Amino acid sequence: MAFVDTRTLGDGEVIEADICIIGAGPAGLAIATAFEGDSTRIALLESGDNGFDDDTQALAAGEVVGIPYPDLDVVRLRMLGGSSNHWGGNIRPMDALDFEVRDWIPNSGWPFGLEELQPYYKRAAEFCGVPNEAFEIASQQAAVGASPWSFADDAIATQVFQTVGGEARALGAYHEETLENSSNVTTYLFANVVDITTDDLSSQVSELTIRTLNDKTLKARAKHYVLAAGGIENPRILLLANKTRAAGLGNENDLVGRYFMEHLTSPDFALLFPSDPQLDFRFYKDFEADWGETWGMLTFSEEVQRSAGLVNARFQAAKITNEFNKNIDEPGMQSLTKLVQAGSSGRVPDELERHLANVIADIDDVAQSGYYRLFHHPNYPLVSIDLVVISEQIPNPDSRVYLSQEKDRFGQNRCVLDWRLTDLDSENLTRISDQIQRQFGRSELGRVRIQLPEGGYKNINPHPHYHHMGTTRMDNDPKRGVVDANCRLHEASNLYVAGSSVFPTVGNVNPTLTIIALAYRLADHLKGLKS
Repeated sequence: MAFVDTRTLGDGEVIEADICIIGAGPAGLAIATAFEGDSTRIALLESGDNGFDDDTQALAAGEVVGIPYPDLDVVRLRMLGGSSNHWGGNIRPMDALDFEVRDWIPNSGWPFGLEELQPYYKRAAEFCGVPNEAFEIASQQAAVGASPWSFADDAIATQVFQTVGGEARALGAYHEETLENSSNVTTYLFANVVDITTDDLSSQVSELTIRTLNDKTLKARAKHYVLAAGGIENPRILLLANKTRAAGLGNENDLVGRYFMEHLTSPDFALLFPSDPQLDFRFYKDFEADWGETWGMLTFSEEVQRSAGLVNARFQAAKITNEFNKNIDEPGMQSLTKLVQAGSSGRVPDELERHLANVIADIDDVAQSGYYRLFHHPNYPLVSIDLVVISEQIPNPDSRVYLSQEKDRFGQNRCVLDWRLTDLDSENLTRISDQIQRQFGRSELGRVRIQLPEGGYKNINPHPHYHHMGTTRMDNDPKRGVVDANCRLHEASNLYVAGSSVFPTVGNVNPTLTIIALAYRLADHLKGLKS
């Protein structure tokens, strides 16, 4: 009975457990499997199925105002494994500075430091099928046979990122067998939590209300509850639990849904023109490992971040342009590519005469490219390297999730995402641009040309990563946070929140590894409550 289709249960039935977890994404999965084989009875409530279900996914729809953002039923998934079913798989621990109060970043600081999460990061990497040593520079250096670039005064540091691949990419399917064989974890599919009932003071959760798409209503009761439905759905569920307090559960200080953060990405950020056309960039190019892909990233040192007042940002090498492919978009080179592809497959290409004419018209570019292809390494001599920047967003209370007037099929208010940036975010993009140019120049590695318009995000929109963070932020002061350092709701003593919605700040790394590490930490806290 490890998996139960809630639609087959009787109307009015009550699910009893010691811990009830709402959501079977990475956070919910990590907490549930942490109790596998324990005597603790776990009820894992998942809105969707093991696979994609159109009717369930329609419940994820909502409104978007503020900065343009993709449709909310596209950027998150309601199924076993949650949004890890469409993530990029990129993982890395956050940096020590990310957890500190930084006086140049308003509302920064976690209730604990990196050392608190270190043992849980190790478990989180194992959960994703990635060895911990994979994040070490020496391990990457040995794997790719190349060293990171050296910068003056170590002003720019190199980090190693991992991409989860293979079966582990879909975390729900990867851990499905563990759930299936569990004696104490029951996963309820098609279980949509529509209300959280508390006592008259909102100090204790007494039960959850569950609705199914075949119009059944059930209850779930437990000693402790964990809300792990994602950075947009977590605040929505709390705001909808408004029978006792009109503003919603945990929202006494109007913080639920506020401080929504994304990672700010600018794909067309800059071009690096290397001083040495033979510059070895292998450390920063994707490399196939046993568990997926691995590659190096660049980031500013703590000293530079402090002295220049910067948010944490990372730089990724994207398109590599060399003497062979620098004119690849020209008609002659495009036609030459078509002719070569056709010849290698033993056929005559369509529009043969047009392709031959293009090659003749661009014969200088074609001949030069052919020369470099014949007499040089296919990656050299280098011309330029595209640099993508991914940075953290400054916590902003006006960037938020709130309830819409539109209703879903259960008659519940959908949500509105109002994503906003501050002038300080734009100023940081300018400072980041200045620093990356300065540090490459000081180190004589090359010249960086910024490709973004002046004014930063006042003139361009950042590219979203689908990373929904900060909407139930963590702080031991209830006037500054929705949950405390143990992720417990300040207002209800037996309700906890898991996932990236509790992040006070977000660093430059993708959130999933930290989500899982925090989930393991929360699981250990819940285990401690039994003793």
